Amino acid sequence: MLPLFRLLNTLAGPIGREKQEPDSICITHWRVWPNDVDAFGHMNNGRYQVIMDLGRIHFLRRCNLLRGVVRNRWAVPVGEVHMAYRKPLRPFERYALHTRILHWDARWFYFRQDFVRAADFSRPVATGHVKTLFVGRQGAVPTATVVRELAGRALAAPALTAEAGAFFRLAGAGVGDGASG
Repeated sequence: MLPLFRLLNTLAGPIGREKQEPDSICITHWRVWPNDVDAFGHMNNGRYQVIMDLGRIHFLRRCNLLRGVVRNRWAVPVGEVHMAYRKPLRPFERYALHTRILHWDARWFYFRQDFVRAADFSRPVATGHVKTLFVGRQGAVPTATVVRELAGRALAAPALTAEAGAFFRLAGAGVGDGASG
C-alpha cells in the first residue's frame, strides 16, 4: 500500500478503544506490501521509518492530541532516529508496531517503536528510538505545554531508560538537560 493511502487510513480509520493515556503503548497493525520490498526481498529500511511516522501519528490521534496539533498548526519534526534491525520482514507478512513515549525533557520527546511479527509478539524484529519535538509559529513548543494538551493535565516525565539514554547521549542529544537543540 502506498504511504499516502496508509496515512489516509491512519487519519480516517477507526481509532479503536477509548482515549489512550500518553504513558501507554499504542499498537498499530500492518502488512508488508510489494512496494515496501527492496531488491533483497525484504522490507526496505527506509519504509520502517515511514511506518514509524504513521505510528506516531496514530499515537497522537489515540491520545486526542492530533486535533490540537492541527488547531495550533504545530509541526512534529524528527531530530534523531536510531534503528536496530534484527530480522527481516518478508513480503505479505503481517506485523505490528508498538509505539510509546519513553521520556521527555524541556524540549524533546523520546519514543521507542518496536516492530514485531504478528505471529510472535515476544521479540521485536526491529527497534527504533526517535527524538522529536513540536514546533509552532514561535518555534519549539515546550513539552509541558504539549503534555498538558496531550493528557489534559500536567504529568511528570517518565525516567529515561539507560538503553535509550545511551542512544541519544552517543549522538550528543544532551538528554535530560533541555539544552539540546
